[in-house]
Parts: sequence; structure tokens; C-alpha cells
Amino acid sequence: MNTNKLFALSPILRQRAFKQYGMFLLLLLLIFSLAACGFKLRGATPLPFNSLYTNISSQTSFGSYIIRGIRANSPHTRIVDNATEAEARLIQINSRRTRKEMSLDINGKVEEYELGLYISFTLVDNAGNTLLAPTTLSNLRLLPYDEDDSAAKAAEMQQLYSDMERNIASSMLQRITADEVIERYRQLHGN
Repeated sequence: MNTNKLFALSPILRQRAFKQYGMFLLLLLLIFSLAACGFKLRGATPLPFNSLYTNISSQTSFGSYIIRGIRANSPHTRIVDNATEAEARLIQINSRRTRKEMSLDINGKVEEYELGLYISFTLVDNAGNTLLAPTTLSNLRLLPYDEDDSAAKAAEMQQLYSDMERNIASSMLQRITADEVIERYRQLHGN
């Protein structure tokens, strides 16, 4: 903006123009500081191997979250049914659901449960080298409980477990697509 024209404006318009100019400079400063610190949005991170075996059943909701996530992040990676055909293996070591009574009413009836989901897994290459050490991911949720409405609470419990599976699947995908895992595979296989 031409400064001669700016000073010829009324004081209110001049104040508004300086405020807009200041906001523009502040926005530019924010953008440059984010770029300078190395910030970038996490996009799809393709896996460095072309085939993957997993013992996580694709017939379960958790398995379908994992398979879909792998295909979305790494479309070139084939999911194979035979471990010997795979360049890497995602192995679920353990999966456990828990339900713990958290509070009781004066009659000794449960008022609230704590639901837990724990899934342990590891990622190894076809030579048995560990790409990701055995890891346990967990998710806990509270469920208010009313014995008089047990059918609805059972459905709500299943929905909470499904949400927990989705959260753990997302965390698992972040772990197996982490830069350290990809770098470890490349070190071992010279890619």
C-alpha cells in the first residue's frame, strides 16, 4: 500500500489499515517460525517392504482397522497369508479386555466400570530381526452402569471397546510407520 495515500486517510481508516498490516505480519511470522522448527503435517508414510504378514485376523473389527490403515498408508505393500512369503511380519502377541468395578452404590451394586483394552505386538523382518520391539498399547474408558438398563449398557460397552480398538489400531499404525522403524529396515536390507 502506498504510504502517502495511507497518511491521507482518516485516522480511523489509517488505524484499521495498520491493524490489518500488523495481523498480516504476525501471520507471516507464525508461518515462518513453524517452517523453521521443522513442523510438517504427517501424511501417509509408506512402509519400506513390499509384503507383510500379520496374524491379526482381518475378520475382526480390529484387524480390518489395521489392514485398511496399512493399505491407506502404504498401497504398494501387499498383505500376504503366508509368513514365509512376507518381507516383514506384524505379530500380535496378546490381546486382552478387562472390566473392573470402580464404584458401588450403597446396596453394593456397580455404578461404574473401568474398561480396558491391552494389545501387545511386534514387527520383525523375514530374517527374524526386530524392527519394532514388543510393545503393549492400552486404552482405558469409564462406563457408568445402571443395572436396570443392562441391555443398553451392554451395547454401549461394545461400542466403547470398538472405539478403543480403533484408537489402538491408529497408535499401532503410527508405531510401525515411524521413521525409526523404516530406518532400521533400510539399515538391515540396504535400501
